[in-house]
Amino acid sequence: MYINPDVAYAKVKDIDMLFNFDNGVVAGIDQRGLAFYKDVISHQVSEKNQLTDEESDFFNYLIENEFISDSPFIKKDQVVTAYLHLTNRCNLHCVGCYSYDEKRNRDEDLTLEDMLNGIRLLKDAGIENLVFSGGEPLLRRDLIKILRFAKVECQIPNIVLITNGTVYNKTIISEMSKFVDTVSVSVDSYSAECPSFIRDSGIFNRIMDTVSLLKENGNNVNLIPTVHHLNADKLLEYVNLAEKMGVSVSFSILSACFEGEMKRFLPNAKDIRSISNFMIDSDLSLEDSAIRGETLQAENYCGAGKTMISIGTDGNVYPCHMLMEEKFCLGNIKDHTIVHMRENINKLFSSISVDNVKGCNRCEYKYLCGGGCRARAYMKHRDIYKKDPYCELFFNYYENLTTNLFLNN
Repeated sequence: MYINPDVAYAKVKDIDMLFNFDNGVVAGIDQRGLAFYKDVISHQVSEKNQLTDEESDFFNYLIENEFISDSPFIKKDQVVTAYLHLTNRCNLHCVGCYSYDEKRNRDEDLTLEDMLNGIRLLKDAGIENLVFSGGEPLLRRDLIKILRFAKVECQIPNIVLITNGTVYNKTIISEMSKFVDTVSVSVDSYSAECPSFIRDSGIFNRIMDTVSLLKENGNNVNLIPTVHHLNADKLLEYVNLAEKMGVSVSFSILSACFEGEMKRFLPNAKDIRSISNFMIDSDLSLEDSAIRGETLQAENYCGAGKTMISIGTDGNVYPCHMLMEEKFCLGNIKDHTIVHMRENINKLFSSISVDNVKGCNRCEYKYLCGGGCRARAYMKHRDIYKKDPYCELFFNYYENLTTNLFLNN
């Protein structure tokens, strides 16, 4: 019998729980179950036909959910999600934009040939989710060629395109649904009367026109509002907007430098509690976090540099889309394959887990939140091993969520 090495045990609210980080399964067990599991992993259980019916059922559960196996476990350490930035050009000026730097609207983007080669390298690395971002992707005239290559030629299973919704290009939009699984539209205001918060003013109606056009052409649309101090108590308005437009919605929390002009946008303690409660009540997800609705999922790391990478508009590869700084560069797609960069260069991020994030080790919810986001930790502390500055949000969320789940069961 082989034991999955990517499984951990911990107590949550005095309930014994097993966490499988390979597949995300979380299993609550009683004292007898825990004792039996310990016997299994110490190889004291060898004859299945000598088990009681209850033990046999649990044994089968452990096999079905890949806690144990009759064959050796193969380490599943591959890139699952990648961000590919198609252009540094953008027509907006959003406060706190993660992709804004000195290249914006200045430097040349990758050629179509280099872009397609990058997608091919991602395919070879086993990519399952590809997120096209920018800048504003709809400003690339060869966008459909890129999308078609990714979906048809490389057969990437899930493709997401992020747009600010202000580029009303009927030709491109009419073709996108053939090659894109979800179009994520970033929104700021929730009505024409609502003032802009972090984006350019006067663009709400144009975005809604684009959303309507996307839907008319068969696109699956998801709205992504960015949560911050100025709108933390208005999140229901975005849900109502999504329902009105007949689309889905998920939220992204503002992740930017924690100084200067950004300070007035950052959520305070009251905002954190409000956001946490809303996420539980609404059963919605929060991007770039382990909050995925009322589901417990095993996490021991955000995935930066392990299961996630990001490719910049110059071909440079980084651990994630929010850690695109020179010191974290893994290489360039013009020089190396994705597999080579991760195997030979990515030593720093391959060793990170929530167990060695400072301040997380004793938290009972560490295997649910996974230690939060390493990029936000770096933005705040200049140290990827420090706690996510939104730690309180995740703690409050899982404190309340587990209380609700365990009481109802």
